[in-house]
Amino acid sequence: MADAAAHTLLARLQALRAAPEPLAALLADLRGIEHGGDPRFAMTLDHYLESWLGSQPREVFRLAGPRLLILAPAEAAPLLDAGARALAHTLLSHGFGTLHTDRYDMATEGERLFADLFPNDGTAALREAAEHAPTAALAHLLEVERVLHGADIDSIVREQPVWSFADSLADGRPAVVTTELAISLEELESRLSLSLRRDSWLRHEVAVRLDRGLLRHIARDRSRDPRPFAIDLHTATALDDGFDELARAIPAEMRARITAELPCWELSLAPARVVAAAGRLADAGFAVALDHVPMAALAGLELGGLEPAFIKTQWIRGASGAADLLTAAVERFGAGRLVLWRCDEPAALETGHAAGVALFQGRAADAASVAPWHPSESVPRPVAEEPEEPAPSETAQPTQPPPPGLLGRLFGRG
Repeated sequence: MADAAAHTLLARLQALRAAPEPLAALLADLRGIEHGGDPRFAMTLDHYLESWLGSQPREVFRLAGPRLLILAPAEAAPLLDAGARALAHTLLSHGFGTLHTDRYDMATEGERLFADLFPNDGTAALREAAEHAPTAALAHLLEVERVLHGADIDSIVREQPVWSFADSLADGRPAVVTTELAISLEELESRLSLSLRRDSWLRHEVAVRLDRGLLRHIARDRSRDPRPFAIDLHTATALDDGFDELARAIPAEMRARITAELPCWELSLAPARVVAAAGRLADAGFAVALDHVPMAALAGLELGGLEPAFIKTQWIRGASGAADLLTAAVERFGAGRLVLWRCDEPAALETGHAAGVALFQGRAADAASVAPWHPSESVPRPVAEEPEEPAPSETAQPTQPPPPGLLGRLFGRG
């Protein structure tokens, strides 16, 4: 669909060549932005930039790259500039990378824009690709719809628990606080024998259908399952006109055990939409969580009045200052709400536990949960293994019993 958008833009620019109009153009390049190629994320950024125009008319073209072009009246140029600066600052401060933008006065700089968009003037190949790409993508989308409406998609639904390693647990063993359900895109691709991620339009449309497919699966196949579940849900799905019907198909007592995880970046870019989606989910009986919060953004995270059941932040190997960031987040949000996600190595558990984190998700947490350990089994390391004498501040502290459960298992004392 990106090729079709480019074809449409090409026709528009050629018309402006023939009859210039008093327009301002903003070209935003998302290639340097983490997740910039994710259609859902890119759409959120698009909506944010458009919101700066208020009631001003605009034309929006989403292009391959990924890139975005907005045409607006010439007097709206300062609004486009301000929106671009604000978006660039937000993305950079949250660790998503650098947004590159350029603005054009279409009355005098139409040729410069044309050259930037089509440096080789490969318009013939572009038109040819645009004629075929949408039809092929639509055929693939119909296949996805057929699979997700099938009688059984259980084989492509994956489960991953969120474990609590809280010291307060009565028997010292970890407990599952919720289980995340997700449709495996890899399995879906394998079943269809095609790649859903090569076409940006197709991937965007598939994401919408995955939300709906998972909600239908819960209503049909999980309604008698007593466990609490968490699911990724896009804001647009919760705000869609068809959401109420999907939600009502799930028994009310089941909805009370489901947490919908909304992407955090929309909260900073389109807070009104996230708050509206959270309200609609709460009215339907779902709990709400914030997902994909960058660790570096935890300190400055503005909840906008939301009270999420969980706040999920991703473990990144070698992240600078991770222990301090997690310690501060536990103090702010509470150990019962902060989930350290993608814990695929023991270092994630060690760092998180030392910072006071109690909730973990990932392969390392799964492995630690099945290795029983009791404080009485702990054996202090021999003095000969110590690389140096302990610091005076350490020797001044009274000896404490080892924390139950987690660290012993991590050091192989189970």
